[in-house]
Amino acid sequence: MEVMIKMVEALGILLAVATTFFIARPFFKTKQVELNFNSTNKVDELVARKTELYSAIKDIEFDREMGKLSDDDYVGLRDSYKAEAAQVIQQIEQIKNGKKRKKNKGAKASSQEKFCHECGDKIAADDKFCMNCGTKQHSS
Repeated sequence: MEVMIKMVEALGILLAVATTFFIARPFFKTKQVELNFNSTNKVDELVARKTELYSAIKDIEFDREMGKLSDDDYVGLRDSYKAEAAQVIQQIEQIKNGKKRKKNKGAKASSQEKFCHECGDKIAADDKFCMNCGTKQHSS
């Protein structure tokens, strides 16, 4: 019976050591994992920043209401956040307007596209034959 008690105690100690090691392991890890939040799309980055700024404005409003932030500090922070948000919104609009212009240029180019007179397949302006049916194209 005494041997059984010592085995249970040893098992308990072993379990405690293993649990402690498992819990403490992240603190001794030397390699840091770098989170990469870089977005490939600039608009997504700007929209995320705009959302952060709006959230920051709400936070400082709440802090002022709770008495954690003086009115002078609140006004200064709010104005700087609003100014940055306005710049971000302007950048978003510039990018979106640039994309619209590119689409409009693409629409003009598509109105100049050629189509095969035999099968109706789209062909390049300098093609002499249709890639689909092989019909010789009229030069224009």
